[in-house]
Amino acid sequence: MANYSQAHICQCLTRLSTLRSTSVVTISGDRQKTGHQFVGDVLSLAHGLLQLGLGNGDIVAICGFNSDWYLEWLLAVAFVGGIVAPLNYRWVSTSPACSFEEAKSAMLMVRPVMLVTDESCKHWYQELQSNALPSVKWHVFSGSPSSGFEKTSNVLTTETLRKHAIGTKQLDYSWAPEGAVVICFTSGTTGRPKGVIISHSAMIVQSLAKVAVVGYSEDDVYLHTAPLCHIGGLSSAITMLMVGGCHVLIPKFEASLAIEAIKQHCVTSLITVPAMMADLISLTRLKETWKGRQYVKKLLNGGGSLSAELMKDATELFPKAKLLSAYETCSSLTFMTLHDPTLQTPAQTLQAVDKTKSSSVHQPHGVCVGNPPPHVELKISADEPSTIGRILTRGPHLMLRYWDQNPMKATESTNDFWLDTGDIGSIDDCGNVWLVGRQNAQIKSGGENIYPEEVEAMLLQHPGVSATVVVGVPEARLTEMVVACIKLRQSWQWTNNNCKQSAENNLTLCREVLRDYCREKKLTGFKVPKLFILWRKPFPLTTTGKIRRDQVRREVMSHLQFFPSNL
Repeated sequence: MANYSQAHICQCLTRLSTLRSTSVVTISGDRQKTGHQFVGDVLSLAHGLLQLGLGNGDIVAICGFNSDWYLEWLLAVAFVGGIVAPLNYRWVSTSPACSFEEAKSAMLMVRPVMLVTDESCKHWYQELQSNALPSVKWHVFSGSPSSGFEKTSNVLTTETLRKHAIGTKQLDYSWAPEGAVVICFTSGTTGRPKGVIISHSAMIVQSLAKVAVVGYSEDDVYLHTAPLCHIGGLSSAITMLMVGGCHVLIPKFEASLAIEAIKQHCVTSLITVPAMMADLISLTRLKETWKGRQYVKKLLNGGGSLSAELMKDATELFPKAKLLSAYETCSSLTFMTLHDPTLQTPAQTLQAVDKTKSSSVHQPHGVCVGNPPPHVELKISADEPSTIGRILTRGPHLMLRYWDQNPMKATESTNDFWLDTGDIGSIDDCGNVWLVGRQNAQIKSGGENIYPEEVEAMLLQHPGVSATVVVGVPEARLTEMVVACIKLRQSWQWTNNNCKQSAENNLTLCREVLRDYCREKKLTGFKVPKLFILWRKPFPLTTTGKIRRDQVRREVMSHLQFFPSNL
């Protein structure tokens, strides 16, 4: 019996082909497509895939820069009941052999029958000829015909597949087993990336949450700053496809490209991570009369919280934008409005949340990350009488499973299914989630548990600290010693001498000053860093903008013998 209520991401095609038929829905370089043209290209590609022999549950790996072709491949594969496995284009580095090994590992895991690439990874072709991926039956080139790569005899092209589909009868979309549609790879902060299987319904619920909270609509012109190989970029893309907005696609994020696109196409919405926001602010400071700031109305930040300074600069850069933040793990679990220009009250800070949004007298340590959107349930698993514990979630927004796990078996009580996010926090009386830290980032020092995010939040309040990463390094007596890596704000200086008594210490920092500052802020004694290291280069990040603590920890351990460090 047919299941008439089953979700499918291609249900957006009807809206695009009717209400947005003559409106531009994608802008990619010099290509612009209306809703009618875009849907036609998706359907012709889907028909071509069917004629080629792609079947239900077949996996198609895609590696490439953001483009309208990428969106069309995502929908066409889903249309025929396939599963898309987006490969991270940042695995393509200056060392082709090394970058291929990253991609090869992911593909050996999920065993795709088709690999779709563009010019960003055409040097993989020689590696593919060595039969390194026995599961791959077809290799398709999706880029510009001018590159010459598509002329290789056994490499198909997107246009070839479309041409073969001319005259085929109309078909309806189908589903892969379990309703799966995408396999996303984690960013690898805790080791090698894992494959996360996401269903049609989860993608749609995640997208509807953004519609409800951020307020996306068909009037939006959305700039794709996040890569489509990550869940944040994918769910935002599905969101805009659902509402029928216009997609502006730049190959990858560069501040200059983003600013030009905002100005040229009157972009109204985009998403960032803190590093992206910092780049946009840094570049536009040189352009006092930058045109484009007036267009942006919705700005969503993920991948880590914005510092107070970045929040202030962001509201000045985009004065008409509603600025929100999202706390993300498996999907966006909570949202918080940081600034709303339509309100008469000033920008909402985390301290303001503490005072005005919560009835709790004693707030836990940590950072407020807001409330969950509709259909997202959260709870805390904590030992009595503590209110701080593991953050658990359940609901239709969740992944199906990890790739190497068996499908979950139904039980008499589905109420027992809660996913452990791996984060530690609490929920106050008003439903605000307070994030303390990652369980796997926990430092064990002197028998006490320390969450580095708490210490970092304290240090970032000092006017001389622009960024910090706190890690634990092995220490014989304490098991682990708390070490804080510090980056200074402009005009501040660091000294290894005691600067507490200096008459000119207004813009000078040292270990003693920062230790005293932590104590003044009532940070518990065992949490105060035993060592401070001046960090002079960018902190290592994952491809989603999250700190690579494992790498920071390794570098700290290897440089401790040279302290004071010039990292």
